[in-house]
Amino acid sequence: MADLSKKEWEKYQDPGQAHVYKNIATVMQKGIEPAQVSDFYSKWAGDENGYEQELPDQIFNSPRTTAASAAESFPPDKRADVKVIDVAAGTGLCGEELRKHGFQHIDALDPSEGMLSKARAKNIYERIICDYITDKRLDIESDTYDLLTVSAGFGEGHIPCSALHEMVRIVKPGGVICLVTREEHLRAVEEYRNRLEPLMQTLEEQGKWKRVCRQIFPGFFLDKEGILWKYKVC
Repeated sequence: MADLSKKEWEKYQDPGQAHVYKNIATVMQKGIEPAQVSDFYSKWAGDENGYEQELPDQIFNSPRTTAASAAESFPPDKRADVKVIDVAAGTGLCGEELRKHGFQHIDALDPSEGMLSKARAKNIYERIICDYITDKRLDIESDTYDLLTVSAGFGEGHIPCSALHEMVRIVKPGGVICLVTREEHLRAVEEYRNRLEPLMQTLEEQGKWKRVCRQIFPGFFLDKEGILWKYKVC
């Protein structure tokens, strides 16, 4: 809890927000390992007042923003044919939003089986892959997807910078990668500080992808700003 600002701490003291802030502080604590992250999410998803109950879209705007931005890259009458992978899919919040925009062929990737069990019950995904995304090759063929989304999958102990290489590999040339996270992670998370955006720039200089937009937006989570990047794979 020491990493919370005074304003955040005051919200944490509010009984209506205490548990969700405690959970977010725990899963984003410095030094947390990826396996600990996925185990924590599994437990949180299974709680009686679990992940989705504590993060309704009124206070958590990331899934809606991610899906809306991704949809802008595809004409409405073409979205039903687009092959999508929802990375860090969790319980399927972004997948549900993608469906609302007309995407029909969506796969899910997430390392938390507990979260994926909730997503599986929604019947919004065609293939569900329980795995971490890093620089190691996934059980996915190259150039498989037209669209890759990540909603809130970056953070302490979450997706590493090196995973960008694998994202590019599994998306077809001309396909779109849409990434959303909390803006302050660029400074607060050592893995990303002076590394994530420089790697994005390097990949562009290497001709791997081309940036479509970089946008800061309000309401990622309560008063936290989010950041959205969208790239087209070359």
